[in-house]
Amino acid sequence: MSVLNPIQPLTASVSIALMKLTREMKEPICETVSLEDCISRVLAHDFEGPFSLPPFRRAAMDGYAIYAASSGGASKERPVLLQVKGEIRSGQSEHMYDMESEMMTAVRIFTGAPVPAGYDAIVVQEAARERMDLRGFSSIQIDRAYPKGQHIAEKGEDVLNGMKVLYRGTAIKSKEIAILASFGQTEVQVYKKPLVTIIPVGDELLVPGDSLQSGKIFDANSFMVSARLRELGAAVIRQRPIPDCRKTIENALKAALEQSEMIVTTGGVSVGDYDFVKLAAESIGGIPLFTKVVMRPGTPTSAYRFGSKLLICLSGNPSACFSGIELLLRPAILKAVGRNDFRSEWMEGRLIDAIDKPSPYPRYARAFVYRSEKEWMVEPLRHDKSGNVAAFARANAIVQIPAGGAGASAGQEVRFVSLTI
Repeated sequence: MSVLNPIQPLTASVSIALMKLTREMKEPICETVSLEDCISRVLAHDFEGPFSLPPFRRAAMDGYAIYAASSGGASKERPVLLQVKGEIRSGQSEHMYDMESEMMTAVRIFTGAPVPAGYDAIVVQEAARERMDLRGFSSIQIDRAYPKGQHIAEKGEDVLNGMKVLYRGTAIKSKEIAILASFGQTEVQVYKKPLVTIIPVGDELLVPGDSLQSGKIFDANSFMVSARLRELGAAVIRQRPIPDCRKTIENALKAALEQSEMIVTTGGVSVGDYDFVKLAAESIGGIPLFTKVVMRPGTPTSAYRFGSKLLICLSGNPSACFSGIELLLRPAILKAVGRNDFRSEWMEGRLIDAIDKPSPYPRYARAFVYRSEKEWMVEPLRHDKSGNVAAFARANAIVQIPAGGAGASAGQEVRFVSLTI
């Protein structure tokens, strides 16, 4: 296979680069996991309720089940007296008090208990005055009328039998687990996590635990990428840093392709004399999807296809690496894990402070965004230089600044994307 001349970049806009990446993501295979283990996994099939919820008519409040019609005309001046025929608690059968219609009766009932047939309203216990009637039977006195259905959750009120409740591609969180548990599910069909190998490249890199040496820095990018991919639902192998050596990089890529569906490198993709990642990728048969992205920071971000597998090359510059993760890698990984909401949602907000740094390409700056009355306010981060790491700890969004020599002024409307999972 001929090797493309790396001097001739294959340039793409952010939107085109993203389209090329997501187009390569195939639908993952399914696997079955326990209900306990499905948190943050992605539902592989639509889920339909196998029965109605609630499965029976149940009391929504503590009090007394009555016939609504028996309370008609009740007032403080002319209260109605209802004989209490018994008590029903949660977990008891709804047929415990099956009987012919008896208008002037009530049943003591508690929240969640099944409402006996015929009774069609609940009088909350605070509104019922307990007393003994003239025959010595327990009774309640009520002084107003109650509408039919008062404080009763009807069968199927929440979910009807066979209703579609959850949809394929939904990330399973606590509320989805509550729904599945409510239907007695012990196992859930989810998409298998894609396995991603992360390879940091750079002679200067150490790992936490090493002794800091002159001219060296600790590798933060691969930890950032790894953490983000895990948050997004991928399985991750993070390797130790490798040196800026073309042969070493080639061997690392070959080994990673044997075990993973996707590889992410950090560093070694710029145009320096020792940036060998692109050369290594092409020399072992990688077909470039793009080798340059029209964005600042992160212009050298690249991607290659190896059959059904992908290599995504992020910059070693912390800010550029961060932008590459959020703008390109995040949507690709979300699609790879099976999410149906993988596309980033761009919104509009008003810039609080000017970003006056000119750029021939659209600039993607880290920012803090908050809601003020009817609009979003976008606050650029101070000291947000491309090589800084601590500066973006407060960031919750990336803001797009149009290309050109003017940058963006305070008060200008800009587009931003939230840094959510």
